[in-house]
Amino acid sequence: MLRYQTICEANKTQERLRRNRYGGNYWREETHNREADTLAAFTLIPEAQQHSQHNFDLVLTTARHYRQDLVVIKPEQIQVAGPGDGSVNRNIAKELFSESWLREYEQWLDTTYPLAPRVDHSGQGAFTEFYTYRPALCLREHQGVYDVATGRRLTNRRDIIERMWRLGFAAQRGRPLSVARTKWTGNREELQEIADLADRHWNRRNTSEAAKKLVSVWRSINRYSAWPGSW
Repeated sequence: MLRYQTICEANKTQERLRRNRYGGNYWREETHNREADTLAAFTLIPEAQQHSQHNFDLVLTTARHYRQDLVVIKPEQIQVAGPGDGSVNRNIAKELFSESWLREYEQWLDTTYPLAPRVDHSGQGAFTEFYTYRPALCLREHQGVYDVATGRRLTNRRDIIERMWRLGFAAQRGRPLSVARTKWTGNREELQEIADLADRHWNRRNTSEAAKKLVSVWRSINRYSAWPGSW
């Protein structure tokens, strides 16, 4: 099962130390101070590193078992992407985020809002995604986009975007990149059509309201997502 409690506490402590904003109302808790956080980090980080490595290994092993292509892991997000119609990804979702784990995680969050992984498919591929607003899934040293077959972290931005595109998805901007949901971007054919229309009408955007609107639609999507030709 995925671990989260120590990882979350370590990430929050490291973030406070990194920002170095103590006192005043910034953290709204008088219990936080740099000395206490330095000691907490020294105590928490070794165990958090073990738990973060455990989560990374579990996700990568599951992705390999189901012959997926890419893993995206961040403190707040896990994605597993590969070819298929989504049926395999529903099995991945059940395996990584079981009902018992989700209920336990909800109880720890102290929320009544039901949590669930999502599965999105494009026609060329599919991905499983779990998102949480707590930095609880990995330490920042493990975050990244990984090739499942080799376990290697991918660092070439264009290569990552092209690999996601081959699965039918745009890439969500950020560090690291992630797979963009079709609900918020569109499928590959729609994005290609919007990009072509924007390119065709680009020179008339200042003299035609219709051309201006077409370019604006492309810009609004491309601001948050990237795909070949719209890097």
